Amino acid sequence: MNEISTIKLMWLTVNRECNFRCNWCYAAGSEYQAKDEMSLPFALDLLEIAKQLGIGKLFLIGGEPTLWPYLFDFNDAMISAKIKSTLVTNAYRFSSDRFWRKYIEHPNTHIGASFKAFNPKSLIENTKATAFADVTKGLQRVFEYQPNSIASFVYSRPYVSHFLDMMKYAVDCGAFGVSVNFCSPAIHKDRIDDKFLIDIDVLVKEIISTYEEAHAITGGRLVFVMKHPLCIWPKDFIQILKDRGQISTTCHLQHQSGGIIDTDGSLLICNSMFGFPVGRYGQDFKSAESLATFFGSKQMRNYFAQVRAYPSKKCIDCEVFEDCSGGCPLLWTVYSPDSVITGWSK
Repeated sequence: MNEISTIKLMWLTVNRECNFRCNWCYAAGSEYQAKDEMSLPFALDLLEIAKQLGIGKLFLIGGEPTLWPYLFDFNDAMISAKIKSTLVTNAYRFSSDRFWRKYIEHPNTHIGASFKAFNPKSLIENTKATAFADVTKGLQRVFEYQPNSIASFVYSRPYVSHFLDMMKYAVDCGAFGVSVNFCSPAIHKDRIDDKFLIDIDVLVKEIISTYEEAHAITGGRLVFVMKHPLCIWPKDFIQILKDRGQISTTCHLQHQSGGIIDTDGSLLICNSMFGFPVGRYGQDFKSAESLATFFGSKQMRNYFAQVRAYPSKKCIDCEVFEDCSGGCPLLWTVYSPDSVITGWSK
């Protein structure tokens, strides 16, 4: 029997074209095709669905959404519908004076700036882009335009030994704070890409050894978006992060609270599972009611139940399982849970 599900969060992948070629990007499997983009009428249909579902904010992602030709028209439509929005961007295109002037006439509610490098060499190595000065200019414009905004980056293998360099660069660009997202595997149709995951021992060692300096650099405005089970970290470190409000755990996948609509109408439950849709616009849903019903279907409930299952028996009596749900489920496509999870007894 189907139930009506409450959907709180919705991401729209408006395009797959990008001006970066980040080594670890989950979208690499799309080959960044310029024609792989959401049409404006389809985007407007999704906006109406979101409005009817009571979703108050949409997240626009890519690719690089500033390259989407309908961005300004869609932003105007969201404003008219009284729907807030976050544009997730590398900010490169904001270095163009002409584009920036046009953007601030048709803005999003918020810009989520994601940065990939801390100097020209690291930008080339990580993204294949050469315009470090332009990227910096774009980021500076974002943080001047919205002074209380934080910068985010994916802490992956290329940044080992450069954690503090990334902190300093973000703050120098004017970021109010920094969000650190830990890398997870990307699942493509034919393979699992884990080559940019940082070895867990290395990850813990570097973060612990640099944390207090990073805290000082950011003035305490630092957030770790945890992907691993909390029990890989020392208890006192996790407690410090909690006391300082510097930790974020679990995601919409583990809460069954939202999903991603791809350019072709595919419904994804995780960006890192590109190519594995769980539903499709026009087949499984085409309205607010049918989307909510599909999300509450037995098929989806069973799917999410598997995601929320204990990855290890050690999680059953762990005092922090409710906080971390045993970590990102995608990690267990690479690691054996019992080799990683120690658990903290209640």
